[in-house]
Amino acid sequence: MAPKNSASFVFTEFVNSSGWESDGVSWLVGLISAVYPFLGYDAACHLAEEMPNASRNVPIAMVGSVVVNGIMGLVYGTVLLFCTGPLEALLSTPTGFPFMQIFMDVTKSYGGATFMSLMIILTAIAATVAGITSTSRTLWAFARDKATPYDHYLSKVNQRQQIPVHSVVLVTVLQMLLGFIYLGNTTAFNAILSMAIIGMYLSYIIPIVYMLVHGRKNLSRSDFGPFKLGPALGPILNVISLIWMTVVIIFSTFPSAMPVTPQNMNYSIVVMAGWLAFGVFYYISFGRKKFEVPAVDNVVTGVSVHTEVVV
Repeated sequence: MAPKNSASFVFTEFVNSSGWESDGVSWLVGLISAVYPFLGYDAACHLAEEMPNASRNVPIAMVGSVVVNGIMGLVYGTVLLFCTGPLEALLSTPTGFPFMQIFMDVTKSYGGATFMSLMIILTAIAATVAGITSTSRTLWAFARDKATPYDHYLSKVNQRQQIPVHSVVLVTVLQMLLGFIYLGNTTAFNAILSMAIIGMYLSYIIPIVYMLVHGRKNLSRSDFGPFKLGPALGPILNVISLIWMTVVIIFSTFPSAMPVTPQNMNYSIVVMAGWLAFGVFYYISFGRKKFEVPAVDNVVTGVSVHTEVVV
């Protein structure tokens, strides 16, 4: 079995191997790997138009995912920390992946380590399928409102399968290309991941700010779904969310290690600026001429969609 760490090491000791002089900055920069999985918890809302009783089921799915995965992640992470052994050995493992070295130390077997690694891979595959499902619906929704290139093609829904096949295929291909980018250049891959965090959190900030300063007071009782945080708790959570996302966006642009080199530099700002420039160019040149106000009724064959607000 692997060497066991003490409880004091797991719960009280801080190891800063990033090169940042401040442990606080090192911790905040290290949050990025933990923040990225949170981008998938909103997947259910992207499928709202295909879900029965969406105003009830979408919030349950989103909150339930955070609670269940949070508990499991805390337990798994705690057990893992007890089994890491010397961190220097993990960081210099010949496998290139510290978690594989932990499995090797625990099982003392190539077969056992391979099996446990496969469990991680299967989990990643399941997450990838969920990501493709969610992202393809987002792309389809944009295409339906004529906000993307080739919108007439990407907005088509297969009548037999009742899914946007073209959007699914495009998202799948792009995700495969992202994997090839990792094989060729990890710096570019990490920049894209950081950009994803920035982009998603910016998309969250806009409606939260609107709801906080303007939207909530203009909603009638009938506009709310079955879940409502109320006039006191709602604004408090809005403010906490804005503070959290602002901190994450700022530190997601920091390099992961010091000193900064061309290899470990965080180029997310460059990638984000390029993506925004493309979006602005496309909108000015083409998008504003054909963009339509988002449709909200009968957008999926046989499914009636009603607008309800969950706050």
